[in-house]
Amino acid sequence: MEYLVYRFFCFLGIHLPEWLAYFIGDIIAQLKYWFSPGPRKIITENIKQVLLYKQELDNDKFNEKILKKTVKAIYKNFGIYMVEFFRIPKWDKDLVKERVELVNTHYLDQALSKSKCAVVLTGHLGNWELAGVVTSLIGYNLSAVALPFKNEKIALIFIRRRRSKGINVILTGASPKEYLRAFRNQGVIAILGDRLFTERGIRVKFMGRETYLPRGPAALAIKAKAGYLAGFLIRKKKGKYMLVFDKPMEVDDTMEQQDQVQNLVEQGARYLEKYILKYPDQWMNFSKMWTPR
Repeated sequence: MEYLVYRFFCFLGIHLPEWLAYFIGDIIAQLKYWFSPGPRKIITENIKQVLLYKQELDNDKFNEKILKKTVKAIYKNFGIYMVEFFRIPKWDKDLVKERVELVNTHYLDQALSKSKCAVVLTGHLGNWELAGVVTSLIGYNLSAVALPFKNEKIALIFIRRRRSKGINVILTGASPKEYLRAFRNQGVIAILGDRLFTERGIRVKFMGRETYLPRGPAALAIKAKAGYLAGFLIRKKKGKYMLVFDKPMEVDDTMEQQDQVQNLVEQGARYLEKYILKYPDQWMNFSKMWTPR
C-alpha cells in the first residue's frame, strides 16, 4: 500500500500543474502537523533548542508563540519539500539556470583542485535531495550516501530518481570499494551529518548542548585525504533556491587520526549551526537531537 501511495504521488508530481501540486502538498503537511503528535513533539523540542541558542547568541526574541509559528513553518516547508522531490524528473540544466543561485561553488572547486576528491557535509535543511540533483546537473561527479528503505520498491523509486540525474547512490553499510570508486574522476560524496543513522557517533556541543553527531563524513574525508566542506540547497522562496558551499575545513596533520575525526566533526557542527540558525524554519529533522532537561 505504501508503495502505491508513493507511485501515485510520483504521477501527480509530474502531471499536475505546479500550483496545484504545492496546494496538495500543503494540505498533506498540515494534516501531518495536526495528526502526528509524536513527530511534532520531536520537531518542537529540536527547534526550541535552536531558537534558545539563537536568542543567546543574537539576542533574538523567543517565546512559545514564536516557537509554534516556526514549527508550523517547518511543516509547510516539509510539504514543499515533498512536492519538489516528486517533481525531480522535470529538472534539467535550463531549470537550474532559471531557479537556482549558485553561491561559492569555487570552494568545491578549491577542495577538488587540492585533494582530487571531496566530501560534502549537508543536513536535513532546505532540500537535500534537490541539492544533489542541482550539484550533479551543473557538472560535478556526485555520489550520495543514502539509508536503505525497508520497502525495496520504495527504495528503488528514490534510487532511480537520483540516478536519472547522474547521481551515484551509495547505501550505508556499503563496502569501502564503493566509496573509492565514487572518489575517482574528481568524485564528490555528499553525506547527511545532522543526525545519527546507524552509528554511535561522536559527542560534541551542538546548539549550545551536548549531543552526538555522525563520525562517518569526517572519518571518510580523513581516510581518503579528501577535501571536506559544508553545502546546502536553501529555499529562497517557493520555486527559487540557493545552492551554497562554505570554505573547506582544515585539520592538523600532526594529530592522531581519532583526534582529527573529533576535530572535523566539531568544525562540521559549527557549519551546521551557521545555516540552521539562519534558516531554522527549513530544518526538517524528525529525530530527537537532545535528551530532555
